[in-house]
Amino acid sequence: MAKRGYNRDTIRGGASEWDVSRPFSSYLRVLGRLLVHPIRFFELLPKVPDPRAPGLFLAFSSILAALAWFFAGGIYASLAALLLPLPLSLVLAGVYHLAAWGGRYGYAVTWRTLAYPIGYLLPLTAVPGLRWFAAVYFGILLLAVGLAVAKEIGFGRAFLSCLVVTGILLFAAYSNLEG
Repeated sequence: MAKRGYNRDTIRGGASEWDVSRPFSSYLRVLGRLLVHPIRFFELLPKVPDPRAPGLFLAFSSILAALAWFFAGGIYASLAALLLPLPLSLVLAGVYHLAAWGGRYGYAVTWRTLAYPIGYLLPLTAVPGLRWFAAVYFGILLLAVGLAVAKEIGFGRAFLSCLVVTGILLFAAYSNLEG
């Protein structure tokens, strides 16, 4: 039985995915579900390799992040926030997929799991005091829950893999800011 709104004629995904026909209200609804009930969010996330809904969500989030970075860091930061999230998410999904090797589903489900937390993290990175806390929360806790539920691996293993990968990424980002 197909999930609500998901068929070959539409780009709307399952009950927990972003709905392109209502971008702003869906953005807030999915954010609320992800923050309040992350386990339920990732349980309802379809385990299909269709990239349309998460890809469009990342594009929409990139626009919001570009606006935030335009006011916080200028035009070059805004362009980077607009153009880098989708390719960066594809690379990061490969790293997280390798770190959580042996799960039930493949790379596409890992990317779908990663797309939503990254999409919400993007605009928050423009806020100086909030960016590090948000990166730790979204990169370690939410992704660990997502990988454990979506790839059906143990939470401890998912948490450890997210802790290592996100820790390395945050260390590299912090080192570049100081150097």
